[in-house]
Amino acid sequence: MPKESMGAFADYTVVPEGLLARMPATLDFAVAAGVPLAGLTALQALRDELQLRPGSRVFIPGGAGGVGTFAIQIARWLGAEVTTTASERGRALVERLGADVVIDYTSQRFEDHVRDMDGVFDLIGGDTLMKSFQVVKPGGKVVSIAGMPEPQTARQDLGGGFLLTALFWAVSYRLRAQAKKHGVTYRYLFMHPSGPELAELGGLIEEKKLEPVIDRVFPFADIADAFVHLESGHAKGKIVVQMPA
Repeated sequence: MPKESMGAFADYTVVPEGLLARMPATLDFAVAAGVPLAGLTALQALRDELQLRPGSRVFIPGGAGGVGTFAIQIARWLGAEVTTTASERGRALVERLGADVVIDYTSQRFEDHVRDMDGVFDLIGGDTLMKSFQVVKPGGKVVSIAGMPEPQTARQDLGGGFLLTALFWAVSYRLRAQAKKHGVTYRYLFMHPSGPELAELGGLIEEKKLEPVIDRVFPFADIADAFVHLESGHAKGKIVVQMPA
């Protein structure tokens, strides 16, 4: 959906045809519903922003979550070496998806073990994001979907003017200062909908190069429980809300 129309749950919605793609025949509707937002976010962060290529080294904290499960697989498809964090409960999942190095965040500090990354795709924000700058080699890049938006977000992603740009400059100052201290670039990603890229993800799924991981499917009547489960932070893969038949 267009960015200006996102943010609601409804029985029906209107979507521009150019933002749609054919659903892979191998998926049912509930699984397919978990692909667009998380899949496009991961693809655009890793290929467009971090520009991963064969031999790149990327750190993806939170790899067992909804976006993380897509990100690990897409990074591997792009030829990158993937380091991620997960609990012991999530280790088997992220290793099956292709993670090369898994750090147990419940007992290890990633900043003690991760070095010289070409890029970081941050899915957690907070202290994890602040510490991520020190694990990237000079000239590298940190892309986050959980941090603060920066001026480029206002200009490029949202088409904002001076006031929005100034606001994002202020709220992201601490992060940009930390990035500058370590000689890296910081970018907040605001995913943009794309029919062609969605079709590309569908092709990868049909070729069995990409596996959507679904944690739980909630009926629409239990949407409040779905949000409670999401906010617990323990979901492994995507959470889907299914409309009544």
